[in-house]
Amino acid sequence: MPHHTDIATISWGLPDDWVDWTHGDLGQAEADVAALEDDPTARAAIMAAVRKFDSIITEGIPGTACAAIWTPGPRYRKPQANALLRLGSPPAAGPMNVETLLDAVRTGARPRWAGRLLEVAAFPSHVTAGDAVLRIVDRAPRLSRRVSREWTWFILPADTGQFVSCQFESSSVEHFDHIAEVATDVANMVEVTLRQG
Repeated sequence: MPHHTDIATISWGLPDDWVDWTHGDLGQAEADVAALEDDPTARAAIMAAVRKFDSIITEGIPGTACAAIWTPGPRYRKPQANALLRLGSPPAAGPMNVETLLDAVRTGARPRWAGRLLEVAAFPSHVTAGDAVLRIVDRAPRLSRRVSREWTWFILPADTGQFVSCQFESSSVEHFDHIAEVATDVANMVEVTLRQG
């Protein structure tokens, strides 16, 4: 049986027009917002969105290391997408490989709150940090036509029993293609450091 080491750190690289921060460290986000936006009212609105998203993460998304939001320009007063970088461990059933991960992510998507799950697709792949599975999930609130799409890269770094998930989500249909490209680029920039000793 191979020896597995725990992951010590995970990081990512996002485009300059994203506001990103280490979960719980809003100072990073404030610096990004100040660099992106001159208007004090817009800065305040973006920081309110950052605080709200960070609060949601604290309350219900364990294992989150980094978070981000995207407000593509002055025309938009609220974020058009958000992203998370998380660390996870496989179920007690044993170590994961691409095949078991593919099965798990296909069946693991759930509707949120009072919503509907519209479609789930999952594809095996490979990114710089290791083997991976890309899962794309479309959801909609009940009694609404508004679709939310989630792109999640589940990454299996070598020599560890843990995995990393790099998740992007948006309800802005006009930006879906752009966000899909960003998600793939960022997944390929995820860096994983294993614990020594």
